[in-house]
Amino acid sequence: MLLLLAQLQTRIAAKDEVKSILEKLVATTQEEAGSIFYAVHQQQDQPNNFMVYELYRDKAACDFHLQSESVKAALQRMETLLARPPAITFFDTVAHTSMTA
Repeated sequence: MLLLLAQLQTRIAAKDEVKSILEKLVATTQEEAGSIFYAVHQQQDQPNNFMVYELYRDKAACDFHLQSESVKAALQRMETLLARPPAITFFDTVAHTSMTA
């Protein structure tokens, strides 16, 4: 499995709009065959900071997601809403428990 972590810091006034964009991505991503888990987290003490946790079957599934029209449109829309470019890090899964919600 492949984990993608994306850290986003929004402009203060744009946090609600970015949150809405990210919530919509959750809905579209769950329809992708190679997506295992996709969660958006908002920092409690700094609500303009978000962490997106994305788990994919493999690199091909992640690449498919990143090239999707919904992701491209979201990134383009967020370009002016973010305080800085997203910090994206990829991890290979070493060990895990079963996934339950």
